[in-house]
Amino acid sequence: MGQRITVSERENSFQELLQRNHPRWKGIARCYANHGDREDLVQEIMMQVWRSLDGFAHRSSIDTWAYRVALNTALAWDRTSRRRASGLNTNSIDVSHIAGDVGDDSIEMRVLDEFLASLSKTDRSVMLLFLDNVPNDEAAEITGLTEGALRVRLHRIRKVFEESYCDGKETDDV
Repeated sequence: MGQRITVSERENSFQELLQRNHPRWKGIARCYANHGDREDLVQEIMMQVWRSLDGFAHRSSIDTWAYRVALNTALAWDRTSRRRASGLNTNSIDVSHIAGDVGDDSIEMRVLDEFLASLSKTDRSVMLLFLDNVPNDEAAEITGLTEGALRVRLHRIRKVFEESYCDGKETDDV
């Protein structure tokens, strides 16, 4: 259990975490929530990090700990949203024409979104950490995998991407 901190220390810690990690939390939300729910998921992540600050035990960096809280929150969000959506055929709903449904709609981002959605939850987490340039030792700690298992998963994910999207051409920059 973490040590008790003052409200002022907690607010300062949270503000620093927010400044450093908000883009990562938005990236996690992009992978685990549909377009209309992404901001809600980011808010939920922020609330969970805030609520959990007192429990931070200093066994890792605070950013690694916050990433794990964010990822666990997103995974829980994904489970509950799948339950809510059961019975709906979301594949037949096209909202791309709705005004205000904007964002990075480049072909690269659409391919990345499609690819990430096709991955298992663990592989999606591994890929997100890779895309966020999180060092392998931190990524292993966040996911609970060994560094070797993490590298193997990244290699396999890369091969799947190459086979699915690169017409058999190898990509040297991935």
